[in-house]
Amino acid sequence: MSRETYQDSAGHTVQKTTKVAVSYSVKPIEHLTGNQKQEALQKALLKARREARRERQKVRDMKRFGLVFLAGLFVLMTGYVSIDAYLTNSQAKTELTALPAASDAKSADDTTSHQDQEGKDETQPHASSLSKYAVSPELPRAIYIDKLKIAARILPMSVNNDGSVQAPKNIYDSGWYTGSVKPGDIGALFIDGHASGPTREGLFAYLDTLVEGDTLQVEKGDGTKLTYKVVHTEVVPLDGFDMKKALLPYGNTLRGLNLMTCTGKWLNGKNTYDHRVVVYTEQVAS
Repeated sequence: MSRETYQDSAGHTVQKTTKVAVSYSVKPIEHLTGNQKQEALQKALLKARREARRERQKVRDMKRFGLVFLAGLFVLMTGYVSIDAYLTNSQAKTELTALPAASDAKSADDTTSHQDQEGKDETQPHASSLSKYAVSPELPRAIYIDKLKIAARILPMSVNNDGSVQAPKNIYDSGWYTGSVKPGDIGALFIDGHASGPTREGLFAYLDTLVEGDTLQVEKGDGTKLTYKVVHTEVVPLDGFDMKKALLPYGNTLRGLNLMTCTGKWLNGKNTYDHRVVVYTEQVAS
């Protein structure tokens, strides 16, 4: 910017300011001195490092967000499974408050007769009795426990007049309580059997030797075999025994199979043993 002073026609002094355009030129790097080149390279390197740090921070932020999202999703899903299992078990508990109502329309004489004969028949089944035994496609037909060398029929059972779940008449058969779920359904399939008869060992004589991780199978009427894995075994005194608990899946199990038999000392007045063995299992992929 420049100033110019002059007098106008009236003799007044006038100052005139004039803007002067100034142009700058940038030298190509090859025309810079050694120090200038070094300074320019340092500035460029510093800028590149800042940009690289920003990019790395973006990547870290994205990874952190992804981990938080996955953790939240995991909590949500496991929470759903736990809640679903809780609701399923709660519903089952409600339904089991009227346990005797699950009995079929048999007469009192029929149920009394059955209870009197439970575990009295020690006749060894014929070799073909299992292969010829047939039920509806969706119902349990046979149980297989390789560890105990068991391959037996599963007969439908109801409820006795005293509210107890029926057991088979023959000590070599097992019984499915029809008030429990069908194989593969949500809930617990309940099967009982005898540890002994009047003079012989029964089908479930060594049921208490099953431990966590042991497997067994239930075959349906259509030939489908479902595999179950033992998750818990317990021996409980008859006094205070909670039958409703034995009819529910164990823990967070959605599809279970519970096995029960008697053990301990014989109670003459009650015609039964003083303890119960319950084996809880969960369905696994075959």
